[in-house]
Amino acid sequence: MEMKKLLIQNNFCFLEKIHQSYDLLSFSPKVYSVAQKDFFQQRYKNLKTIYPRLSWEPIKTSCINTDFLAWDAFDEKKESNNKVLPFQNRLMTSIPFTIPEGFSSFRKKIEQILPSQFNETIPPTDPDVLNRLHYFFDQKKLASTYFETRNGVVGNNYSTQLSAFLSCGSLDVRYLYNYVKDYEKNHGENKSTYWIIFELLWREFFYWHYQKHESLYFSENGLKGEKNFSSPKEYSLTELRQLQSPELFRAALTELEQTGFMSNRIRQIFASIWINDLQLPWRSGALLFEKYLIDYDVYSNYGNWMYLSGVGVDPRGKRYFNVEKQLSMYDPSGEYIRKWQPL
Repeated sequence: MEMKKLLIQNNFCFLEKIHQSYDLLSFSPKVYSVAQKDFFQQRYKNLKTIYPRLSWEPIKTSCINTDFLAWDAFDEKKESNNKVLPFQNRLMTSIPFTIPEGFSSFRKKIEQILPSQFNETIPPTDPDVLNRLHYFFDQKKLASTYFETRNGVVGNNYSTQLSAFLSCGSLDVRYLYNYVKDYEKNHGENKSTYWIIFELLWREFFYWHYQKHESLYFSENGLKGEKNFSSPKEYSLTELRQLQSPELFRAALTELEQTGFMSNRIRQIFASIWINDLQLPWRSGALLFEKYLIDYDVYSNYGNWMYLSGVGVDPRGKRYFNVEKQLSMYDPSGEYIRKWQPL
């Protein structure tokens, strides 16, 4: 009789609940870039200390008697051709209302049902997660000034730097929610602490909005017109560096390649240049981020690219960011471009 296997792509925190139901545990994340490989190798190393029988193996499709611990996105289900387990690293397991098209309406509805604390959470075991939580909240108390620093572009302190752990599931989002609430009890509640929850709600919104529209997230026309599921062009970094583009764009490519990360502010400016100045297809930009970001999350990634390109949930159409104005506001000394000087 063939042994039952679990292929693990993300949502790692749920392994605690289900690992005993499987004979074989295989760590099989999607890895495209060096930065992603380094990130997931560290996650594997940390997980293996807890689950010694865990092995690393490349993704295999159509495996008999195999389940996938993975996102329940259209592409994930299509690729696996197997059972995708219903474990999702989200605040809510269900939403008792129809998902609106706009985030503001969603936020008003969901804030009414958010608990003061979640009763069941999964404590993190990854040392990198524990160290970052301690540093940001307990040691430096940076949560109290997050609203003022969140648009930073360089450094270690402007944001929580927890997005990669949330996207792979090394950090249970409910645990983080409770952590913020505990911080507010001990150090005071303000706009900054609320804004961390606010951004978790954006993450939540795109997940549930995807459940409503599913494959439209991968259509060239998004939510706005005729379905078009043609394959988007994939641009190499070499091709992109050869384009006539602002220096910031090329600097961002360097940061993306070397670290697998960009700040939220740089991502928005980068996407604006991509869509408006270079007039490249938004799905190609989403694909670039999928290939390089260590905090890639299918729902937020495609939802945000649709939003910025004018085919998503923003009724105002395309979002345009003036590069010079943005730099004068968020990097007036030019530190970002100096640090990530284009190759």
